Amino acid sequence: MLNLLSGPSIALRPALATLFALCALHTFAQNDITSDADDAFDRGGYFEAAKDYQAAYAKLKGDLEEKGRVCYRIGECYRLSRALPASEEWYKRAVDLKWADDNPEVFKHYGMALMGQGEFEDAIEQFAKFKAAGGDAALAETFIASCNAAAESLIVNDSRFVVEPLVMVNSPSFDFAMAFADKRGEEVIFASSRSSAAGSGEDPITGESYMDLFMAEVDRKGKWSIPEPLGNAINSPSNEGGVTLDSKFKTLYFTRCLIEKDNNYPCDIYVSQRTGSKWGSAEELAVVDRATDDSSQVGQPTMSPDDMYLVFVSDMPGGQGGRDLWYMKYNESSEEWGAPSNMGPGVNSASDEYFPHIRKNGDLYFASDRPGGMGGLDILKAVWKGEGMSFETPEFMEYPINTASDDFALVYHPKEDKGYLSSDRPESKGKDDIFSFAMPPLEFDYVAYVYDYDTGMPIEGAAVTVTSSEGESVSANTDSEGGAEEGDWTIGSESTYSVDISKEGYISAGDQFSTVGLSKSTNFIKEYLLREVVTNEDYPMPLVQYEFAKADLVVSPDVNSKDSLDYLVDLLSRNPTFVISLEAHTDTRGGDKANDELSQRRAETCVNYLVERGIDRQRLQPIGRGEKMPLISDAEIAALPTEDEREAAHQMNRRTVFRITSFDYVPE
Repeated sequence: MLNLLSGPSIALRPALATLFALCALHTFAQNDITSDADDAFDRGGYFEAAKDYQAAYAKLKGDLEEKGRVCYRIGECYRLSRALPASEEWYKRAVDLKWADDNPEVFKHYGMALMGQGEFEDAIEQFAKFKAAGGDAALAETFIASCNAAAESLIVNDSRFVVEPLVMVNSPSFDFAMAFADKRGEEVIFASSRSSAAGSGEDPITGESYMDLFMAEVDRKGKWSIPEPLGNAINSPSNEGGVTLDSKFKTLYFTRCLIEKDNNYPCDIYVSQRTGSKWGSAEELAVVDRATDDSSQVGQPTMSPDDMYLVFVSDMPGGQGGRDLWYMKYNESSEEWGAPSNMGPGVNSASDEYFPHIRKNGDLYFASDRPGGMGGLDILKAVWKGEGMSFETPEFMEYPINTASDDFALVYHPKEDKGYLSSDRPESKGKDDIFSFAMPPLEFDYVAYVYDYDTGMPIEGAAVTVTSSEGESVSANTDSEGGAEEGDWTIGSESTYSVDISKEGYISAGDQFSTVGLSKSTNFIKEYLLREVVTNEDYPMPLVQYEFAKADLVVSPDVNSKDSLDYLVDLLSRNPTFVISLEAHTDTRGGDKANDELSQRRAETCVNYLVERGIDRQRLQPIGRGEKMPLISDAEIAALPTEDEREAAHQMNRRTVFRITSFDYVPE
């Protein structure tokens, strides 16, 4: 990840460099051979330091401890500048030279380098060694859990996001931190070290040109213009980046890190006003008083949708650790920004936070290297609570927004469910690149197939009617294959649909399906079996049970006879011309007369329930069959080997069925 506040492009005064290094590093005494490399490393010049350390390494002879330290520092230079494969070699050398025995941080950073390349199993091994060597056990377990979760997310990938490189904008150099510059989302501003940047010197941190701001435009067909520098009023020989604009897109806030000869000064936020298509001269925004604080880094601003808050990144005193997100509130009376306030431990962590962005709906997005992500920098989302700078607990976004690489600087389109992020993932052209992301609309489809229950053959000409929870109904007829694939129905999100299947001579059927809460596009493919209408024939139904020797329905966690009778409510509602008899049977135990009376009461209980549910009593006839028509004879039951099996057979005889006695009822 390249940014203008910390490694690899940390812009700090040399005396304070170690205080603000990306990760906590041990302080070691310099020797003459490594002094230049140590100085470059301490001020964040990792590109320069890596070359100097390697030159020094060749001169070190018998001092194995110093050679181990130098190997570790070279590994750090490459890791912090995201040359992760190169960092592996030098961490391994440091381990072989026993430097890690007393410095378990080597294992942690070795694991982080592996994790950043998606080598999760090897990373877990290094984090385990970090723990075993006396490193922070809780931190090690957090990293291990993150590796496991990241590996699983790459396999499962339940996210709807689509992320693609912005090929027409990216260059082989650093391109990152895009911001929208107009209300249509057709103009963008971003930072880049491409050859057309104004800074002509070589950045000792990256080995490339210093960063400048560029503008590009995209038309409605997705064609991009050639990015052009923003102009000398904004760009300078120093580093610029990390921008935001107000809601009218007339005021530009951006980060500038002044560099004069060998001096790197703290980054600050600058402001410029647009007149027509031109940007005016930039002026420093006094976030901190440089007369009393000449070291705190300030930059990467973002504006709240109402222009009342400016959120930015800083390492000024009073934070949670490392770089935090801070904010200032605009005073409309004085037309000035108020004093900086830390966003607190609910948003910030002991690690570093970068590149905030507030979406139009108020939600906050930012990047962090805190444990728990997929590796490198990861993007988090904090839902706005609806007032001021108050947010829910941040959560890591899913893959492919986050990857094992550095992922940062996410910004949403002013009007649409899409935007841009920056990353050095493998699809990049070489360094940090800009990627587009989008949340495609959910797509749902419904296909019905209708078959004969007894023969399994397709039923042609069955009517399939789909009715939405909003009351809209659309019908289609099945073809010779039994399918209704060409229905004109449109299945939307967050809706519930009822389905009715009907065909003359068959018992109508149907069901429900819902898209409520679904986060992935889904095809609903349903099969329906229709029974042919046959009068005076038993039709089985879901099990209805009664209290022992009583007519009361059993309703328990195991059996809900009312739910079973609801099957008949649905069937009679879908077939409004049916008249049925409800027939209750008992087992053969007990007297004939008692069983006749008991079965009649049970049949009447079922009828009463159906009437309560809105079925006309004239369509229902209760019949008690007693024990006269057992499915399993007493002799067959007696021959069963266990009591449980015999009791189950008696239960099969204690059944309730229905018969269709006519289908010419005329509803009132």
